[in-house]
Amino acid sequence: MTNYLKTFIITLALLLSAVVFAHQQKAAETTVLFNKNSGQLEIMHRFYLHDTEHAVQSLFDKKADILNSKATQQQFADYVAKHFQLKALNDQSVELTNVGFEVEGKFFWVYQETTLPQQAQGLKMYNGSLRDLWPAQINMVNVEGKGKVRTLYFSSNDKWLVTKF
Repeated sequence: MTNYLKTFIITLALLLSAVVFAHQQKAAETTVLFNKNSGQLEIMHRFYLHDTEHAVQSLFDKKADILNSKATQQQFADYVAKHFQLKALNDQSVELTNVGFEVEGKFFWVYQETTLPQQAQGLKMYNGSLRDLWPAQINMVNVEGKGKVRTLYFSSNDKWLVTKF
C-alpha cells in the first residue's frame, strides 16, 4: 500500500506541475544594456510565447497568430515599443529605435536601441507591457553595463521607476 501511495503522490505532483507550466506566466524580462563597444543602449524585451499567444488574441484579434504571422509579430512588437519608455533624470524623453523582433524557442523577443550620453547619471523607465491587459503582470528590468546590475520590478500601478548609476 505504501508504494501505491508514493506512486499516486508522485503522479499527482507531475500532473499538477504540468498544469502549472501550461498556464500563463504573466511575467516578462527586459535587459537594458550599455554596450561599451558600440556606444549604444540596447534594450531586449523577452516575453513567454504562451503569454504572447493569449495577449495578441485579447489585444488585437481572436484569430491573431504570433507564431506564424509576421504581421501579428510586428503588431505585438509595436505594442511593446509603445509601452516601454525612457527618460533622462531631468524628464527629457529618450527616443528609442525599434530594431526588430523574433520568436526563439519558448520566447518572443523585441529589440530596441538608442544612443545615450556617457555622462548620464541614471534613467527613468516605464514598462507597461501587458499590465493593461493583466494587472498581475510583472515586468522585470535589469540594467547592465554601468557598474553593478540594477533591477527594477514593474507591477500593479507602478508608473515611472528610477535607476541611478
